[in-house]
Amino acid sequence: MIKQTRPAPANGHPSRAPDIAMILLNNSGMGGAERRFAQVYESLRRRGVSIALAVNESLLAGLTRTGALKPDGMPELVLKERIGWVASYAMGSAGGEEADADGRATPVRLKSALAFGLRKMDYLLACLSVGWWLLRRRPKLLHLVLGGAYVVLPLQLAGWAPPAVVSVVATGLREMVGSALGLRLYRQALRLARVVDALSEPIRDALVQEGVAPERIRVSAGSCVDTTRFHPASVKRPWVVFVGRLIPEKNPALFVGACALVHDRVPAARFFVLGGGPLRPDLVVLVQRHGLEGCTEVSWCDHVETVLGEALVFVSLQRTDNYPSQALLEAMACGAAVVATDVGVTWKLVDETVGLRVEAKPGSVADAVIRLLDNPAQATAMGQRGRERVMQHHSMDAYLDYLERVYKSAC
Repeated sequence: MIKQTRPAPANGHPSRAPDIAMILLNNSGMGGAERRFAQVYESLRRRGVSIALAVNESLLAGLTRTGALKPDGMPELVLKERIGWVASYAMGSAGGEEADADGRATPVRLKSALAFGLRKMDYLLACLSVGWWLLRRRPKLLHLVLGGAYVVLPLQLAGWAPPAVVSVVATGLREMVGSALGLRLYRQALRLARVVDALSEPIRDALVQEGVAPERIRVSAGSCVDTTRFHPASVKRPWVVFVGRLIPEKNPALFVGACALVHDRVPAARFFVLGGGPLRPDLVVLVQRHGLEGCTEVSWCDHVETVLGEALVFVSLQRTDNYPSQALLEAMACGAAVVATDVGVTWKLVDETVGLRVEAKPGSVADAVIRLLDNPAQATAMGQRGRERVMQHHSMDAYLDYLERVYKSAC
């Protein structure tokens, strides 16, 4: 049973054991899932749920910088990344900033891949820190998110860990974990979990294909958004925005190709590729090749809501499914009309009242974007209906209610 208590004070932690320990780790970047669970942790604390958080230091820096974690919600355990810092210093951060002098991104990408592998060695050290923390604090339940699933494995295999809930946020486990070894370890974590939290029905189906018993899987009604932070600006501009991890699954190269076609017909349009990841150097080269440097920004943005609030159009081009993409929901909360690839169950979120679904082809994407830019009144009305949909079906309170039910079923 999950007890309701007063939230821990900002300058210290309660002496008694927490009911739940959320372990949220990712030392190769930060995306929508990380921001969402940080906000969920803070919201659960405000509800009075007895919960403690463990997070790695680079992710903590990103979460505090973007405002996903507030000063009064600091974690109990911050995991150092000594190997990762050395790797980043020696070889550059993942998804390096620029191509080489000849416009070739390959050397940067190879260095980034090596740095990625070295950073994951910090998880071995984290096993010791997390194991000692859990043995000392003795929570009743673990909530494991992303890399959190790895670092508890030794304690679970030894039979010393409490029951665990593992949250799965993508249909493609290999793409989510990033390596063959990581996939093997993650599958073991799924086998040891008492309950597996799936973000959508397609993820549930993929988990069943992985051998997870259906009775151990719970499915949320979708993600959640802080609609007080993500809201429309008073004026919309002819901005077209892509937000997400710069990885093949998200299809950022398709976005740049479509932007080149849009630019030819709507010269006033401005384009944003906001995110980090291994494809970033390739995208910089692609922008240069299309001659889009003057109208396209490829960068990381701590406060994407400042751009999304003014954007008329948001583009989501995932290869497998756009439902329920955190970036997409945040864009809809900001009143942007949507262009999305017609894959998976994207139709559950994007229909003709809030945007346009298209084939994953540059021409199809460009035609839909141009249609919206040429009809700003229609695009604005779509954006307003999209925000209403998010507020009705993807509120934080509804998601917290679901998660507390999951916790109770796992205890």
